[in-house]
Amino acid sequence: MPKVVSAISPKSESAEFSEKECPLSVRAELVSLGGAVLLGIGLLITAIFIMAMFTPDATQVQRFIALAFFITAWGYFFNSITEKIMLCGDTLIFKAFLSRTREIQIAELEMMILTHQGFNLEHGIENLEFRCVGKKPDKVSLGPCWQRNKLESFVSSVQKIMDRKGGQSRQKVQEIR
Repeated sequence: MPKVVSAISPKSESAEFSEKECPLSVRAELVSLGGAVLLGIGLLITAIFIMAMFTPDATQVQRFIALAFFITAWGYFFNSITEKIMLCGDTLIFKAFLSRTREIQIAELEMMILTHQGFNLEHGIENLEFRCVGKKPDKVSLGPCWQRNKLESFVSSVQKIMDRKGGQSRQKVQEIR
């Protein structure tokens, strides 16, 4: 069941902020439950790929399908472990190996919503939605290799920055059913 973990929004401008108070970047990590599962799936698909290549009874179509699964599994794995969200000055930057880089200016950011989607509260897939003034919402689906506590800490520090740069923010925590 999806659950909105945090939604923040600034109201007005105020004092300057020292960026040393909060983390400036957070990244997905290989050493996580999601990373272990993806690694296991990648190794299993690699074994299937090797068997398909060296089995004389395998057809070219079967070898092509095994190759497609092999490339897709390892591509998703490398993309998931290289995801990174950084705060550089007044810009939030999302980067990953195979994903496009997204840059969002803090001044234009109207609301940032972190949504946890999963069956339990510890593990699942996270979504970050950036709502900017006069623009279509930009939704980033994060891979399974994120450590939730680090991601929430980063969102909290962005909220502090928005509070100091944009006045009081409102924080909503609600469950979507």
